[in-house]
Amino acid sequence: MSSHDQVFDIGYRPMPERGRRQPPAVAIARTMLLLAWRQRATKIVLLICLAVLGGHGVWLVGQLLFERFGSGVGPSGLPVTELVGSTREVLANFLRVQFFTTAIAIAVIAGGAVAEDRAAGAFDLYFARPLTRADYVIGKLGGAAIVPIVTILLPVVLLWLTALGIAPAALRSELWWLGVPSLAGGVLSVAVLATTIIGASAIGQKARTVSVAYIAAVIVLSGIVEGMTGAGYAFAGYLSPERSLHTVVDWLLAPQQSMLGSQVSGRYTPINHSALASLTALLAWAGAGFGLFWWRLRSEVVG
Repeated sequence: MSSHDQVFDIGYRPMPERGRRQPPAVAIARTMLLLAWRQRATKIVLLICLAVLGGHGVWLVGQLLFERFGSGVGPSGLPVTELVGSTREVLANFLRVQFFTTAIAIAVIAGGAVAEDRAAGAFDLYFARPLTRADYVIGKLGGAAIVPIVTILLPVVLLWLTALGIAPAALRSELWWLGVPSLAGGVLSVAVLATTIIGASAIGQKARTVSVAYIAAVIVLSGIVEGMTGAGYAFAGYLSPERSLHTVVDWLLAPQQSMLGSQVSGRYTPINHSALASLTALLAWAGAGFGLFWWRLRSEVVG
């Protein structure tokens, strides 16, 4: 065989089969999360979220073991539920506390989701290929939503299943019904956090600036609202996503605060007067975040 034939055979041999092509939205979300995972800050904030889950898990298991193997009355003569709480209280408190810690986590992880694309002029590269706005929107929102799904939604389901597994038989029938309100509170948290961080990122220019501004806004806004409501301006309570979520979660789970719960959660009341108005306020925050994102995308990308 001549050298010409050898080159011909090698050059035209069948190419190996390629793997299945990922949908564009999945690739966008995956890239966003992989880049965030390289940061040390990402691992630190996720460890904080894990610590919150671990603390509530210990609280839940201890409380249920008291009910399962105890006499139902504590050393002081008070019912166990008044001393160490109930499953309702643990789930409600977890959703409230983890909302704050996840706000910090999602700011660190997704603060630059859109801002860095704008700063780097990446829209020209993205949309030079057959990529639609819907692909980009789903990819970025999906990547941001993964954070509260992992830190809030899945853990609250895990806590609920743990309660079902170790609760006394007499209590188990009541716990079955807690899954739906717990899931609803988790889904609402995911929607609000994912849309607001993407909306904030869409109008920012640098990831660090967006992250710091988002965390400061959550903390400062909560403090301002508490001050205004304490001064008698009850309507201001609906401006705080955390307070509105607190109201909706308490309406869904109807927890009663225990002595231990007052030590763990600190401020428990007051909350907003209307759960429906609080739900509307949360949906308005989510809508505003998505609206900012979509407006920025339409202004940056033509066609």
